[in-house]
Amino acid sequence: MARKVAGRGRVLPLRPVTKKTAKKVKRVGTKTLKKDTNTKAAKAKNKPKTVEVNWNAFPPESLVESTLGLCLACALNVLTRHLGLTPERARSEIRRYNPTLEELTTSSPSRPYLVLPVNECPYCHALSKWHASLRIVKIEGGKATDAARRALMKNIGESPNFIIIEEKSTERDALYSWLSKIGTSLDLDSPAWLIEAARHWLSRRLPNEDWTEILHNVQNVRRSRRLEAGSEKEDTRLFLAPALFDEVLLIQYLLSRSHKAGGLTFEGRLTLNDLFHRLRRGGYLNRMGIATSNPADALEQLVEMLGGEGRVKFYYIVDRRDFLARLTGLKDARIPRPKS
Repeated sequence: MARKVAGRGRVLPLRPVTKKTAKKVKRVGTKTLKKDTNTKAAKAKNKPKTVEVNWNAFPPESLVESTLGLCLACALNVLTRHLGLTPERARSEIRRYNPTLEELTTSSPSRPYLVLPVNECPYCHALSKWHASLRIVKIEGGKATDAARRALMKNIGESPNFIIIEEKSTERDALYSWLSKIGTSLDLDSPAWLIEAARHWLSRRLPNEDWTEILHNVQNVRRSRRLEAGSEKEDTRLFLAPALFDEVLLIQYLLSRSHKAGGLTFEGRLTLNDLFHRLRRGGYLNRMGIATSNPADALEQLVEMLGGEGRVKFYYIVDRRDFLARLTGLKDARIPRPKS
């Protein structure tokens, strides 16, 4: 038998298919199939996995969430017009850039960072479609968060969507940071803030208890005369052990002392002298080993003891997903010129 090769005008002999030839064809086909399968598997392996972050494993009082805005138009203008990079190279450089700790923690961000939401950039006046957001979650290190934090960092791995920045600090600074966070979240003109402040402190002090559930429908929080530790709930009243109740009074005073004259607490509005005498009569100062007769010195020592002298680390988890998606979505957009 023979076959004609189209376009060449000559005939080639058609080789018969033998068992040997069939095995060879089969082996070649199998190798090709395996090669294609391995290629697909390699591509699937190299594709970054989708990371889902769950914050429910962390005590709420150990987390501080914030958002930092970034104007992509500002960043692209600096790289293209001032440094002479092509738009493609500029986008690539921005994609690889990670913010520093100073940029994450500053109270007044500077160009290209901005406070969101805003209709246009305060520097170049680019519209909001050029504004990307970086979600930042600050985790306070410690026994209550270490296990959950390790699991989170293992889950994130080397995902380009997240970066992790560590900051060394002290337990005292951690307390001041917590007071600042809670102070800005409370409405000190509302009578409900006293119980809210107590809930926040009790959740920080005893994180294994569900204080949201315990304080549900509670209208009065009082000092217990029979408890040595912990709390006891009766209908709409919650009784705290004396030392725990005094700590709540101290925290309420610290949160509200600059709001009006004196600090508002469960026992009314107290001046520093009032608070000092109540804590002394209740035995709290003795339990803490504070013997000074000066109220200001006693307050300073109490804050230092509540905060502690130990070392602690903060972990900043920066979620870059919106930032990367916004940068990709503007790939073909024309970079706006800054308005004078």
